[in-house]
Amino acid sequence: MFSEILKALGSPWLIPLIVAVIAVPLAKGLFGLHRSRAQDRKDFLDLWAKADKADDLWLQVAVRHVYGENLPVPLIRHLMLQPQAARALVDLAFVWPLLDMDEATGEMRWREKRHSSLKARRVEWRIWLAAYAILAFSAFGFIALAVISGKSLLGLAAWALALEAFFFAYRALGKAERMSDTVEAVPRWTAKLKWKPVAEYKSAAALPARFRKSETRRKR
Repeated sequence: MFSEILKALGSPWLIPLIVAVIAVPLAKGLFGLHRSRAQDRKDFLDLWAKADKADDLWLQVAVRHVYGENLPVPLIRHLMLQPQAARALVDLAFVWPLLDMDEATGEMRWREKRHSSLKARRVEWRIWLAAYAILAFSAFGFIALAVISGKSLLGLAAWALALEAFFFAYRALGKAERMSDTVEAVPRWTAKLKWKPVAEYKSAAALPARFRKSETRRKR
């Protein structure tokens, strides 16, 4: 079956050509998404000029509209008082999947207990950077193998592995950037906020199964 597919393709260069053809509409889609976000920001600024910023619900929805995360209102108001409020909101929204705020006490906390250690966050940051480098170099290695293998099952498998390696390299780079912000941005913008003591963190094993499922869905 694979030999017939490769015979029909006729050239080992047709596979990367197909990939390039697929990349064109993908790039157009990303450009359209960028334009859509730009329009969303314009709509946000129009709403911002007209609305009552004292309303907590409006403030939270407006920030969610432009920054992509449901930040707590007390945190939003704290960040708005910073000299670089827009930058602070961008940074905290980016790392918010790793953070949380206790509704009862208003204390900040990490969703994962291990992230409460600055040293652990730095180690994880470097691990994701190393994973990105390894995966990126692996992808280029698979491309070289695919070109050398030509019209063979090994060549087809190498192209598939190259695409997969590029995908996971992109994911690793995103995680590395997020962990970088937890090392630099989080201490910078939340230094004056109260943090929940690590000893009071509830372990996931101690939580009811329904709550653990809810937490898992929130992280996704």
